[in-house]
Amino acid sequence: MISLTPIRFRFGLMALGIALLSGCATTQNTLTDTDKLLVDREAAKQLPTANLSSYATSLGRFGRMLDVYKDGDPVVYMQTRSILDATNLSNPLVGSEIPGDITEMVRTAVNRIGARVVYVPYHPDYLISQAQLGAKFGVTMPDFLITGALTEFDRALSGTGRSNSANIEFGRGKGETALGADVKRTAILSALALDLNLVSFSTQQMVPRIQASNVIKVLNFTSEDNASLGFYGDSFGFKLEGRYLQGRHSAIRTLVDLSVLELMGKATNTPYWRCIPNGVPDPVVVENMKASFEGLTPQLKMGLVQVMLRKYGENVTVNQQLDDPTRQALQKIYSTRYPQMGDTVDVLTWQGFEPLFFGVPMPWDAQAATQAVAPSATPAATGAPPAKVGG
Repeated sequence: MISLTPIRFRFGLMALGIALLSGCATTQNTLTDTDKLLVDREAAKQLPTANLSSYATSLGRFGRMLDVYKDGDPVVYMQTRSILDATNLSNPLVGSEIPGDITEMVRTAVNRIGARVVYVPYHPDYLISQAQLGAKFGVTMPDFLITGALTEFDRALSGTGRSNSANIEFGRGKGETALGADVKRTAILSALALDLNLVSFSTQQMVPRIQASNVIKVLNFTSEDNASLGFYGDSFGFKLEGRYLQGRHSAIRTLVDLSVLELMGKATNTPYWRCIPNGVPDPVVVENMKASFEGLTPQLKMGLVQVMLRKYGENVTVNQQLDDPTRQALQKIYSTRYPQMGDTVDVLTWQGFEPLFFGVPMPWDAQAATQAVAPSATPAATGAPPAKVGG
């Protein structure tokens, strides 16, 4: 009987030699692998993207809203003080957990709004050095200053963890088998807060009730998955770990964009919440507009009503009189957009005028032509009876 073991052994050695030769560490093979690695990594690398927060689009919408509401009004010039960290957690001695200066983020947010809100930089050293070279400047004085700071960073406000594990053993002797699995999840929430206030540049006094104070939660999440398989004492397994730490700088930029939007919305008495999906009416803006409207004479109120009708696309003349074109335009707008107001509405009262003011159609409001924008307080909500158009 002839043994095949030596022949198989020789064939095995030959196969191993071929494999080693095909993958040997030659210069040419190394250069080929390097070129392939470069092509693969270049194809997989991430390209830069625009650094936009959730409210960056809302700031642009607010600028277009100002074009509608503040048509003909003067430009608002803004400037900022240094917006710094008041928690001292930006200090390197405590790990520099948050940025120490977010002034540039605030400037970027203001500049996103558009041409009706213009930021005025403050760089006196640069201006002085340029003036010494003979440059001449026209100085623009701001109308308002933005002041504020990062006021809170509460680490690990709350945290929870869950763990599930299972082990199964079956078989006996050489067939004994063991299966195991372990799943762990941990979540920790921290909080960051930003306060911004508006200061009149000419008087250096804070504008009452014009401020923004917002907070954002920051998530620290970890996961761990384990599995093992064993046969009669021999086992193998794998472990999968993951961690997600929400970017604090990104969270702060989101805070800044929202706070600047709120601050400028209050400063201009504009319904800025319509720029935010599922936005809620701001009581400060509503109360300010109510006080301003109720302080007008009946003639000025009717003129303002006619101005608003023109923003709805109605071709009425602003003559401060309830003429037939104005009456017909009111009937058309209220019957199609605000049917909840009833058949007759007294537009010289705040209850009647409020939906007309806050519901002006916006370019992004796809349903503005057929669906009324819910106002903050209407007769339908308060139970107040409708009155005759024009009183």
